[in-house]
Amino acid sequence: MRKGLTLVEVLIALAVLGIAFGALLMSQVSNLRANAQARWRSETKAAAIQVLEQRMSEILRIEPSPDPKYQDKGTDSYWFVDYYYSCPTKVNPPSDVRRGSQSNLRPVSCGGTQEIGAITTSWTIEGQGGVFGEGLIKVSVTATHPRGPSLSLVDYISCYDVYPSPTVDAPVPCPRPTSTGGGR
Repeated sequence: MRKGLTLVEVLIALAVLGIAFGALLMSQVSNLRANAQARWRSETKAAAIQVLEQRMSEILRIEPSPDPKYQDKGTDSYWFVDYYYSCPTKVNPPSDVRRGSQSNLRPVSCGGTQEIGAITTSWTIEGQGGVFGEGLIKVSVTATHPRGPSLSLVDYISCYDVYPSPTVDAPVPCPRPTSTGGGR
């Protein structure tokens, strides 16, 4: 009567255990890769959101201006006006906004790049034209992580975000509605 395991049975058992441990190891490696990719995507998105919020806060800024050429309502000056009529290229505002002159617009950046840690971001700002773009500024941000993930975010700012209660008589800083659209 035989007692114990033969060498062949032991080798077969070890092979089965090796395959099981190999599968577990590959599963763990796959999970580690997925976690790293998710972290890189999260870092990339956080950088893109940070730049998007910075740009939008610049556009939404309202401040008193001692210089009359920058005054839009009373002594208030709306940076929205500067971006809307300057980006991507300067155009003359209507005659009732900043006296209709490009020289009454502050110099603003319509695009650029910014490093957030190791992540490179590029951004653009564009005043929209036509009926559907009336009084809208498009802010686009693309963030690229050095390990690969890239993400683009786009948001719009309306003139009503800056000056929430315009009337037909005083649409500042909103462009006057026309059949072809206001502003640009």
